[in-house]
Amino acid sequence: MIGSLRFAGDLHPALVVGAALASASVIAWLYLRESRTVGAPYNYLLPALRASAVALTILILAAPVWHRRMTVGTLGQVVFAVDTSQSMSMNDSAEPDSSPTRLDRALNFLTGDAQRTGWLESLAETHLVDVIAFSAGEPSLVWSSRDGGESPTVIDLSASGLRTDLASGAALLHGGPFSTEGDTVATPPQSAALVYLTDGRDNAGSSPIDAAEKLESSGITVHAIGMGSRDEPVDVGIIDVVRPDSVASDGQLAGEVLLKSVGVTGSEGTPGNVTVRIESAGQVVWQQTVPATSSQARVPFVVDVESILQPMEAEGPRGVRRSTVVMDLRAVVEGIDGDTHAQNNIMPFRVAASMRDRRLLILDGSSRWETRYLRNLFARDPAWAVDTVLFGPGTDMPRVKRGDRSGELPDTDVAMAAYDAIILGEVPPDQITESDADRLRDFVTRGGGLIVIDGRYQRMSALARDRFPALIPVRYVGDESLSVASILPSSLGKDHPVLNLWGDQREQTDFWEKLPAPPLVPMIEPQEGAEVWAEAVSGDQRRVPWLVTRLYGAGRVFYLSADQTWRWRYKVADRFHARFWNQLLNAVMQPPYSASDDYVALGTDKIEYEEGESSTIRVRLQDPSGRAVGDATVDALLISEDRVIATVPLSVDDPARGTYRGQTPPLPSGAFSIRVRASGFDAQALQASTPIWVGARDAIELGQVSLDQEALKQVAKAGKGVYLHESSSEQILENLRPLSNGMVVESDILVWQSFYWFWAIILLLTLEWWMRKRAGLV
Repeated sequence: MIGSLRFAGDLHPALVVGAALASASVIAWLYLRESRTVGAPYNYLLPALRASAVALTILILAAPVWHRRMTVGTLGQVVFAVDTSQSMSMNDSAEPDSSPTRLDRALNFLTGDAQRTGWLESLAETHLVDVIAFSAGEPSLVWSSRDGGESPTVIDLSASGLRTDLASGAALLHGGPFSTEGDTVATPPQSAALVYLTDGRDNAGSSPIDAAEKLESSGITVHAIGMGSRDEPVDVGIIDVVRPDSVASDGQLAGEVLLKSVGVTGSEGTPGNVTVRIESAGQVVWQQTVPATSSQARVPFVVDVESILQPMEAEGPRGVRRSTVVMDLRAVVEGIDGDTHAQNNIMPFRVAASMRDRRLLILDGSSRWETRYLRNLFARDPAWAVDTVLFGPGTDMPRVKRGDRSGELPDTDVAMAAYDAIILGEVPPDQITESDADRLRDFVTRGGGLIVIDGRYQRMSALARDRFPALIPVRYVGDESLSVASILPSSLGKDHPVLNLWGDQREQTDFWEKLPAPPLVPMIEPQEGAEVWAEAVSGDQRRVPWLVTRLYGAGRVFYLSADQTWRWRYKVADRFHARFWNQLLNAVMQPPYSASDDYVALGTDKIEYEEGESSTIRVRLQDPSGRAVGDATVDALLISEDRVIATVPLSVDDPARGTYRGQTPPLPSGAFSIRVRASGFDAQALQASTPIWVGARDAIELGQVSLDQEALKQVAKAGKGVYLHESSSEQILENLRPLSNGMVVESDILVWQSFYWFWAIILLLTLEWWMRKRAGLV
């Protein structure tokens, strides 16, 4: 039994309590004037009793009610998980302005209306009922019958989620499994059920089928209510813009617009045309008209970078130098008659134009095909300056030469730090000294990027054992090799853009299975803290890591267990090989400082972030003579619309270099700029700033918005539940009622009208009269 005190009066309880206390205080003060000459304890008890009686009398105006809630039997539990992603904003009607959205219809099932009783009210007396909202990330508890209030008549939710993760609704329940902490749901009784109200368009997170199976194994049945139409509505829009994160300032920006066009017709029912364009600062820099021949099409584009940068040259304060300039672009597709939603017709995107060459060092013990193609790939790219050092038996340099010139192994930390990334191949282990190993470890620790490529000479195992036991993120397990049938991204790797070589996330596994696989890979296992992003799979489904990565200090290391990616060029040239290696280099490298002035250099790890991500900020300080300042108190200022919204303290990274580092809190959507404040420096002197943007990089959520009935059927089947379309959704109550064999009984005692309250006042006044008589005041 649970009891609670409520107030049913016309006046606000706080107002009545305040009046009661004020009146009691006045009465006690007046009474004290009479009783102060009386001996203790009557001198203070008499005023207290009279004041208490007056306070209880005034509190009647608040109409206190004692509410009792008692559970008889065992209640079943039902959790309604409501999808709040953008696809739930669809109306599924030819007249969208006058019809409710999918989300509105789902909420109406729960709350009811004048014609029908809501599900929450129908179940609240016999079940524990919770409502949660989810899209992607952590779900939130919207309403719970445990709070003891009336069932809501209105639930205010908006369909604004940029992704749909069906498993997130189940993740809140499993593993707790219904524990009450914060916004999670309470411990489940013997019978429990999760009911999805969604269109089933899952495009983020883990498998909802696996999540449903885990819930079912915990005794929680999973049902699904399908919201919406199975037919895709008429729509034209941009789903994604596939582009590099950075390009050379004197090069070309090449990419693809992933275009959606459904129901676009021309004359006499023939497929129509749509116009796609790229704009910069309101000016069209590329445009093309393409036929709308399929639901999704890839439209390639090439834009001259210099033509975009020229109008931007005069921007920014004087004295600020930029090593990267962010091109703020947007892709636009012209709308059509009958377009169901125009919010996907425009997609902003950004690309950093590098104003300086990136430097790459390739170290190897032979001129193998992998090394040749990598050297040629980046040497042809105007954004890169490549140094290649080949040494060892069979090369033009049998013994390695050390120095700070091209073609020599760097022999100082300064010479090594001049590079942005290093590719380490199978160099002779006996020619790598402990000093070389220390310099390479220090290079990565201070933020450099290292890619290790294994091969058939079996030299890397000796390097990993003797020189780089902690740097290389794998351990070798014996001398055997695994015969490989295919390379497949792991569950972690699927979420990283490094392995996205095709564009469509749903087709990634099929694409990787078709890529030429290396014949053999060594038997290895990841070290503690390392992540496996891709695996080599044998014909009998044995798996060995192929791409492994780990943070090391401020830098990152990648390990590739085979040197056969050059085979991906077969019949397609550089299409996939170049994209993979450019994406891998971008992932392993620290981006350069994007802006600098005479005193400060400033940069971030990315220019675009997903909502809720944090930005890593890097700063370098120097005094007027150019000497590093490593003992200042430095803050990064996060600015939006000329207002500082957050101050991020930066910690010293390397005092000798005057470098600092910090991380912002999770960022909300919007456009921001970052500036620096440092002790010992005038605010006007630190002029450098850098922009960042936070939001979705694509519109995958609106790529397909029709009801995915088959997916929901599979989820319900895995959870041993039922699937129902919204048109027959009332049947779900017949499946939920048997979960409970108890009920909730609620009752109210009108305390202010009860004899208890009356006798309490009479008792106080009687006791006061008796004490007055004892004190000689009567």
